[in-house]
Amino acid sequence: MNENNIRFGVVLLSAGTGSRMNSDIPKQYIVIEGHPLLYYSLYEFEMCPYVSEIVIVAAEQYHDMIMKDIVTAGGFSKVSAVTEGGKERYNSVYNGLKKLKDVDYVMIHDGARPLISEKLISDSIENVKKYRAIVPAIA
Repeated sequence: MNENNIRFGVVLLSAGTGSRMNSDIPKQYIVIEGHPLLYYSLYEFEMCPYVSEIVIVAAEQYHDMIMKDIVTAGGFSKVSAVTEGGKERYNSVYNGLKKLKDVDYVMIHDGARPLISEKLISDSIENVKKYRAIVPAIA
């Protein structure tokens, strides 16, 4: 595999119900500063030149809203699919992995965590090239 041609996919998990928030909608869809929370993570991955494909995993009732109000409205071109979440987180991850088409590595991120940075994504990409699998964490 040529290091310059490595393709990264993203499974962006957005199927949680946010039950602890006591809100009518899951926290990843709450609008903050003009955009749903999910938008901010999606934006960072969309801007990364190494990311070639993004799959969003969400409850079916939110698929149309995600496509219309977030993906299309935000001009996100790397989203290849929005797919159904599973009973547990690992089921949702698996559903997202099945929708990715042609990638060498996968980043899995929680769409309700909007503070992912360009630096964390870049550092993760550099480290996965070196170590093949990583789990980024911030103290």
